[in-house]
Amino acid sequence: MNITDQAAIELKKSLAEFDKPTAGIHLFSTAGCCGPSIQMDIAPHIGNEETIISIQDIEFYVANDLISQLADVTIEYGSNGFKLAGLQKSSSCCE
Repeated sequence: MNITDQAAIELKKSLAEFDKPTAGIHLFSTAGCCGPSIQMDIAPHIGNEETIISIQDIEFYVANDLISQLADVTIEYGSNGFKLAGLQKSSSCCE
């Protein structure tokens, strides 16, 4: 997993506003219209069945079942917000 400099800046801002020293970026899967969907939010601490991945001084709390799926993903930030570039979709029905 990688992160662009701009995405790191924005995530660090969000974590600073959250103002909890043990907080990290939580990456997890939810049911979507075409199968699982990867979501990202701020969590106050690491959860069960998660692994900490530190990138650019940001702690990501990644669900253990997603680690291999996110290996080649780059978190980007642009005018439409965050994007997980390189994420392989499980189905093409939502394209």
